[in-house]
Amino acid sequence: MARQASRSELSPQSNPRHPGHPLTDRSAGIGRASRRRRSAAGLVAGIIALGLVGLGLRAVPAVLTDNNLRTQVAIPLAGIPLLHPGSAVPVSPSSMASAELPKPADKRVTSVKAQARPKSTSLRQVEVQGNGPGTYQAARKNIRPTSSSGSLIRYDVRVEDELSIHPDEAAAQIQKVLDDPRSWRGSRRWRFELAPVGQPAKLHAYIVTPETTDRLCAPYLTRGEVSCQNGNRVVLNAKRWLLGADAYGSDLTNYRRYLVNHEFGHALGKRHVDCPGPGRLAPVMMQQTKGLGACRKNPWPQAGED
Repeated sequence: MARQASRSELSPQSNPRHPGHPLTDRSAGIGRASRRRRSAAGLVAGIIALGLVGLGLRAVPAVLTDNNLRTQVAIPLAGIPLLHPGSAVPVSPSSMASAELPKPADKRVTSVKAQARPKSTSLRQVEVQGNGPGTYQAARKNIRPTSSSGSLIRYDVRVEDELSIHPDEAAAQIQKVLDDPRSWRGSRRWRFELAPVGQPAKLHAYIVTPETTDRLCAPYLTRGEVSCQNGNRVVLNAKRWLLGADAYGSDLTNYRRYLVNHEFGHALGKRHVDCPGPGRLAPVMMQQTKGLGACRKNPWPQAGED
């Protein structure tokens, strides 16, 4: 009986749930199924990896040919030309970067100007203080015009305290300019008389520090750099009186002539004008302090072309 029982356990009919099927090893089946699942997962992972590599290869050229990236690379590598793909013509990095980064370019220009100005200043060995007390020394001279033609305009002159400018000497220089036949009196419409401060005068000329210039010229914006005419005041910035302007170089005498004629011209109702053409004399009412453009410097209203 024991043997029959042993044989019946190995008989095909011993598994009532699956009649007619042999009994198999369950652990072996499970192992093979697990290996098949791992193989399938590995195949899928491989396909995905290949796809990602392909996408990466297609994306790299697009990134490297992007104009913005080339521009960003060009900026720190100033002086190293870049090449367009398939071209042997170098592209200037600055020409691409300038539109996007104007501020660094502006800073470089500003630093060059700041280096150039001390050179012209040191040639004259002059220092101009930025602000003053707002009180004045009065010119006491009285100088009459040499012409009898035109309406008489009387003016006086004041110089801000603490400036190294003698008021009577400066006033005499201003009168010499205005009484020159190349100045406004050459039109025979006006003539000027220097009056002592305290005597009746139609115009009042001031030579003052940059900060006081800004105050006397307000609401006009002089920004401590230029001069103005404001009402009955003709305000000459001491920075310009003592240092001149780049357009005139070291020719301080002619720059002062221009400065006087220009600002007194405003008092006569004259407005700013532009350069009339390349190589021509700059009109005295052109803003020559800011540059000459294509014109040549000229301090006189009645100057004739050479």
